[in-house]
Amino acid sequence: MVIPGSVVIVTGASSGIGLCTAQLLTKMGAKVALVARSGDTLAKLQKELQDSLAVVADMTDWDSIRSMVHTVREHYGCIDGLVNNAGKAYEATIEQIEPDVFEEIFKLNVLGPVVAMQAVIPIMREQGSGTIVNINSGTAFMRIPGYSVYSSSKRALIGVSLTAREELAKDGILVSQVYPGMTATNFGVNKAVADLEKGATGSGPVRDYSKGDAPEMVAELIVKALAEGDAEYFVHERMRTMENR
Repeated sequence: MVIPGSVVIVTGASSGIGLCTAQLLTKMGAKVALVARSGDTLAKLQKELQDSLAVVADMTDWDSIRSMVHTVREHYGCIDGLVNNAGKAYEATIEQIEPDVFEEIFKLNVLGPVVAMQAVIPIMREQGSGTIVNINSGTAFMRIPGYSVYSSSKRALIGVSLTAREELAKDGILVSQVYPGMTATNFGVNKAVADLEKGATGSGPVRDYSKGDAPEMVAELIVKALAEGDAEYFVHERMRTMENR
């Protein structure tokens, strides 16, 4: 995909990796649809990023996702790229997992991207091309106590993404994945945690996310994935060796 002049949807664009990706795409001449739940933040960003469009959407609400894609198409006339970045972690041991929370995490991390893909695919097929980048995680290949829900949701996203890549290649639509490591964002602060009143101990690892990779570094890899369209991109090459774990 040629970045200058392209129209790209970025979910979770109000902060962290999503924000840095939107800023970099804008700097490179793309038109970015900024998607998140925070309307005030998006409105401010729209004023800062040239040719951007703020669209408030809940990535666990299927009608909201479809409406968002329709709004972007109506505004720009096309959609060249989709970055499924919105996501959330949940810290809970197997015994502590609350099924309702697991379901919400799975909806956001897996089904949200699926519905967004379903909404943009017909548009991209009609155009004859398009690129979808799903943001995964190195934890998909790891066994971190307390993070089975997040890890399993990202493993599911791998299956969805790699299969979609095979299915859509004939239509000129490329599906890629980017695997960040620990990144210096509010991801750790925003994670869900098992209900302490139900005996949870917060047994998962305590991590100082401020010591992680800069989100700008991940954003550069996401833009590279949009431009090149290969199947998988790892922030650190050593992460490739974790695939068979």
